[in-house]
Amino acid sequence: MKNILYIFVSLFIITSCESFLEETPVNIITTDQVIVDAESAETAVLGIYSRLQIGDGGYGNHNINLPGVASDEMVHSGSFPTIAEIDDNSMSSNNATTDEIWEEHYTGIFQSNNVLEILDQNPDLPGFTEGSRATIIGQARFLRALFHFNLVNMYGDVPLATTTDLETLSSISRTNSSEVISFVISEARQAASELENAELGNDVQYRANFWAAKALEARALLYSGDVSAAGSVANEIIESGEFSLADNYSDLFQPGSVTNDEIIFSIFFSNADQNGNAFQHLPSGRFEYAVSPQLQAALFADENDSRADLIALNEGDALGRYHFNKYTDIGTGTDGVIVFRLAEMYLIRAEANLGTAAAVADINTLRARAGAAPISNATLDAVLNERFVELYAEGHRWFDLIRTNNAVPVMSGINSGFTIDDTLFPVPNRDILQNPNLSQNSGY
Repeated sequence: MKNILYIFVSLFIITSCESFLEETPVNIITTDQVIVDAESAETAVLGIYSRLQIGDGGYGNHNINLPGVASDEMVHSGSFPTIAEIDDNSMSSNNATTDEIWEEHYTGIFQSNNVLEILDQNPDLPGFTEGSRATIIGQARFLRALFHFNLVNMYGDVPLATTTDLETLSSISRTNSSEVISFVISEARQAASELENAELGNDVQYRANFWAAKALEARALLYSGDVSAAGSVANEIIESGEFSLADNYSDLFQPGSVTNDEIIFSIFFSNADQNGNAFQHLPSGRFEYAVSPQLQAALFADENDSRADLIALNEGDALGRYHFNKYTDIGTGTDGVIVFRLAEMYLIRAEANLGTAAAVADINTLRARAGAAPISNATLDAVLNERFVELYAEGHRWFDLIRTNNAVPVMSGINSGFTIDDTLFPVPNRDILQNPNLSQNSGY
């Protein structure tokens, strides 16, 4: 029996949708035109990954840079007024730049739900082995969880979307953030089970895999406040022996580094789907984002810390600002973007073991690689500082400030008038106008 499907943007169909919750005409297609066998299911899953590659709303720009410029990690050095609003923590409810994150993530969620629904409703589609079917389902589940996780961190309470039914979606309301985080943790665990014997070939580091699901679980547990459980999962990843720290910090950000043994999951870019981060960071591109004075001071605090080598003075900038050199390939845009890597797991484990010799050892393992002097006491401030200098320009700092209740103390010293309301992005105003069950975040 054919199921009627409503598909937004994907690799295999283009629609006229302008917003996740707008009731505008969309293409209506049947199951047998989209996913009819294992091969077409694989194509559908690849379409979900394309949402992660998007620059305006995905990891090709916004997911890394907008949280960075909202925090004390980056400053706006370009000309986009909507990014200047984020830098100043003065966003309006019609900020087109943050709207793109919402739209692209919910498009990815819709595509994920589409795959999950079709495979659930059609258990006898041809071409699958038992393992390949679980691999497709696990990838879609992981990606749906990752999209929801990013959204809840940026917007707070968000719609928890687990269906492709347009009538339901057109009137969906926001779900409490703690419930969304619980959903992410549960889905990450289920995805890990489905991906334990995944058939991914050589694509394992840029396809959802067992250890990527574990890493998502660890980070989500950390953000939920269950630091002890997060540390246990991080320890499982470290002790698995599947990953090892790169010999040199800079090795992680070289061409072809997507296959480095430290990387658990990254976003792959080809010439066709270019990573825009280098273009946004470098003086030879837009130079839209510069290194903040706070990050510069943290990196230069130890003159031997090699992690400072991946920022560079922009010689042509009258203000003497530094630019980021983690992404350097403007020509083809093929730099991979790291989502999860082993160093983060060391820092999660250290945070779970504050005040212990084990936590000191985890932090000093990373500092020794960078040539920085060892620390002697693993306080929360020490862990947060290490996360600042180890994980900069990878999309962590803003959420570290928020989850540890440091956003207001830190940011009010940079932008006067900063309040707790400024820690969340605005829900797109046009979606609120279309759906009376959606409410706006406080302060917008």
